[in-house]
Amino acid sequence: MSNLAEVQVKTLGWATVAKVSHIGNVRKENQDNLLIKPWPDGSAILAVVADGMGGGRGGKRAAEITVETFATLLHQPVASSPSDRYQLLWNTLHQADENIRAEGCINPKLAGMGATAVVALITPNEMIHLYAGDSRLYHYRPDEFLYKTADHSVIRMLLDIGRITEDEVATHPMRAMVSSCLGGRDGNGDFSIDPKWNREPSPQRELQIDDLLLLCSDGLHGRLQDSEIRGYLDGYQKWPGKALQALQERALDEGGLDNLTGILIHINA
Repeated sequence: MSNLAEVQVKTLGWATVAKVSHIGNVRKENQDNLLIKPWPDGSAILAVVADGMGGGRGGKRAAEITVETFATLLHQPVASSPSDRYQLLWNTLHQADENIRAEGCINPKLAGMGATAVVALITPNEMIHLYAGDSRLYHYRPDEFLYKTADHSVIRMLLDIGRITEDEVATHPMRAMVSSCLGGRDGNGDFSIDPKWNREPSPQRELQIDDLLLLCSDGLHGRLQDSEIRGYLDGYQKWPGKALQALQERALDEGGLDNLTGILIHINA
C-alpha cells in the first residue's frame, strides 16, 4: 500500500496503529510499501515495511512482492510458540527473496530488483522480528529507549570497526549501500541473503502496555538523529498518529530526498 501520503490511524483490538507512506520531495515514484493487519482471530498483528531498490519499475515491484508474500501468513493460524513464529517469519523472508528473484528472471526489465524490509509479528505480550538491509525497527517504552535494529549496511560495518564516526554518516558517500536485501543482483556480490538473519541477537522482545514499535524505511529515519525520533515518541506517547505525522514532517523538512514509510504501533492493553 504505497502512496499513503496522509497518516492513517486505526485501533486493532489491543493496539492502536498509525501508518504512512509518502513519495518525498524528490522521487518521481513511491517504491516503498507496507502492511499492517491483524490475524482474523485478533490474536496477533503482522507489520511489514519494504523499501524497493533497483530503479525503474523494479524497486516498486520488489516491495510489492515482499508485502504480498508476507500477507499469505494471515491465511494460516498464528504459530503457538515464539520459536515457531520466528521460523515462520524466517521461512517467509526467504520465500520473498525467492519470489523477487524468480520474477526478475522472467521479466528482463525487472532483473536485479530488490528490497530492504523489516517485519514484525506482534502479540499483546511479545514481538518477533526479522529484517534485511536498512529498514529499521525501534522499540520504546515511556521515557526509555529499549532497542533499535542494527542496519545491514556498509556504513554500519564502518562504524563497528571505528573507521567513521556517527557525525560522518549523513554525508558519507556510501551511506545508501546495504549489505543485505531481498532479491538483488546475482553474481556480483552487491546484495545477498545476510547470514546475520540467523544470528539476530534478540528476535523476540517482551512488550508492556504503552510500549511503542516503529517500523520505517530509511527515507524516514535516514535524516533524523535517534534523539529526535525519541523526542517525538516521548512527546506523543499515547497518540501514535500525531507522533508519526511529526516524524514525517521532520523528514520532509530535512529534504525528503527519498520515499518515506512508517508504521507506529502503541500497545494499549
